[in-house]
Amino acid sequence: MKKHFIFLLLMLSLSITGYSQSVDQLLKKVSKIENTEKVKIGGFMMNFASMSGGLGDMPFVKGIKGIEVYDLSSCSLEDKQDIGKQINKIKDTNGYETMIHTKEKKSGVRIMIKKEKDIIKEILLLCMENEEPSIIRLTGKIKESDLNDLVNEHNN
Repeated sequence: MKKHFIFLLLMLSLSITGYSQSVDQLLKKVSKIENTEKVKIGGFMMNFASMSGGLGDMPFVKGIKGIEVYDLSSCSLEDKQDIGKQINKIKDTNGYETMIHTKEKKSGVRIMIKKEKDIIKEILLLCMENEEPSIIRLTGKIKESDLNDLVNEHNN
């Protein structure tokens, strides 16, 4: 009886894991959709903007080394709805954790981070507004304290 229970529990956990969507799977899927517009700003351009003073003097911004923006506004309605469903199903896996998740009718935002100790390596913004999904990915080395300072500054 114990063996059957353990087997059933194992099968249930595997089916739930297979159902969940990871961030990496979502980004791969979005990249393959026809008419997806992707803009990527890498380290060279970020360093150039930093040297020219275009990023300001906030420590949070200086820690960002790359930005990727996925715009699906030119994609088919079917693809947009599919990505919207995937965004809602996404789970905290592979080091990503959800910081904020808000949802109202057909709009919603999920902010996820990936960090090592107190350094945030990645911030992912998954946005859905009236069936218009967009994804913004910030990569770099951002101190958690710098992000907290920024939040506190805008709350006052």
